[in-house]
Amino acid sequence: MATNPKNNKEKKPGIFQWLIVILAPLLLASIIAVIIMAVMGVDVSKHTKEALNKIPFISEYVTTDEEELHANQLADRDHQISMLEEEVESLQADNQLKDSTIAELEEEVATMSEQATEVDEEETTETSGTTSDSVKEISKSFAAMKPKEAAPIIETMENDVAIPLLREIKADERGKILAEMDPEVAANLADILAND
Repeated sequence: MATNPKNNKEKKPGIFQWLIVILAPLLLASIIAVIIMAVMGVDVSKHTKEALNKIPFISEYVTTDEEELHANQLADRDHQISMLEEEVESLQADNQLKDSTIAELEEEVATMSEQATEVDEEETTETSGTTSDSVKEISKSFAAMKPKEAAPIIETMENDVAIPLLREIKADERGKILAEMDPEVAANLADILAND
């Protein structure tokens, strides 16, 4: 039987077979080398990153430890900035709340001050009317008394009470009462009466 010449030809190895024959042992050898270096204490990943970082297009995809550290620091600072911005916003909100509370309290103080002024004016009006009436009545009583009896009583009074009282008494009666007083007290009261 005749053999087919096509069958007699041996198949030539293809590119794929060559790659497997070459790359498989290289891959195995590099894995063993990495394991041995790691056992010896050599930082293989650091050296690999540095070597890959020197290759032009691959360097864009590989980061070194320094770049990772720098990126981590930037991320930490960005986080700190965002936290501080949130704190600033919170403090501004608190500040606005306190400002509104202060404004409300100032309005309340102004209102209370106005009310106090009104009450004081009403009391002053009432007191001055009442005081005038009561001073007139008391002065009539002192005018009816003998000067010798009225003088010691008026001497013991405070000036702010004695002066209005003496003003209401007629001048000749007032003179008689002052004449019966201690000369120093009488001089002081007469001086105040004359200057008002």
